[in-house]
Amino acid sequence: MRKAEQRVLQALLEGPKSYWRLLRDSDLTGQNFSQLLGDLLGRGFIESRGEFFYLTDLGKEFSSGLSPLEDLSCPACHGKTVIANGQFSGLLEEFQRISQGRPRAVSDYDQGYILPSDTVSRALFLYSRGDLEDREIIFLGDDDLTSLACALTGLPRRIQVIEIDRRLNDFLREKARERGWKNYEVLDYDARKPLPEELHGKFDVFFTDPVETLPGITLFLSRCVQALKGNGASGYFGLTRIECSLEKWKSIQENLLKMNFAVTEIVRNFHEYFLDPREIAERGYRIATNAPVKVGKPDVNFFRSSLVRIEAVGEPKPLITEEVDWKRDLYYDEEMWVTLP
Repeated sequence: MRKAEQRVLQALLEGPKSYWRLLRDSDLTGQNFSQLLGDLLGRGFIESRGEFFYLTDLGKEFSSGLSPLEDLSCPACHGKTVIANGQFSGLLEEFQRISQGRPRAVSDYDQGYILPSDTVSRALFLYSRGDLEDREIIFLGDDDLTSLACALTGLPRRIQVIEIDRRLNDFLREKARERGWKNYEVLDYDARKPLPEELHGKFDVFFTDPVETLPGITLFLSRCVQALKGNGASGYFGLTRIECSLEKWKSIQENLLKMNFAVTEIVRNFHEYFLDPREIAERGYRIATNAPVKVGKPDVNFFRSSLVRIEAVGEPKPLITEEVDWKRDLYYDEEMWVTLP
């Protein structure tokens, strides 16, 4: 029995599940998950009734010997390895206040916001790895407002945001003015353009939540790598399984090696995204339209990503330094089932 097939059957041994809950826990690309579910339906192992899937008698017989799938993640940190204690105990509440009135996420830039608690956990994770206090940090894209969460701690020496969305940049600048942050700067920047020379080699840490096409993530990481000071500098980015096959993961890791970086940590499902359920159901996202049965609005936050930390071993070597003339193909490939073409 294939591992992916086993996970779906184990999940249904625990009880009926919606398409979206099975997808969330599958560790498959949207395309592969849809094919797997269609195969299990065709073989008579599962059936759909309304919004839910059930094991059939044949499926229960086929699954004999398997145990129901249990969630063993830590109930305190929810698998993130950090919690807001001590000096950070009020950080989430303060972040929620400062982020009120943020611009709405738009598909033009492939935006989708993570939960506020996950944004704060990013800042806590950086602190726990020595990448926050007295560090100069650059953020390429920041629709999740991670730069604000980090700035609220008062610990970074310098924060630089480079972002294409001017609505978001105006919001960030206004918050920095309100707080009187002199070490917080925002620059209107399109990653298809070369990184401004004054930002080359100036930062200890980068954070980006890149697009997940292979050219796109290579471009984002290259721009970030070019901004780092050198050996020992670190970087963070999110990476999903729902829009990134293991083949793509492998190619990303190979590119990181070419850039002189080692992967130090991957925290699985660190980020949970809130995507508008009505939009997912109605706007033609392939994750809904290509399902093997008709599905309704998501009943869970099914889109999650892992947090990846990397560290330079030697001089960082960006793979792309020139301007690129990419259009929608920057954001979209055949694995992008939660992204509009």
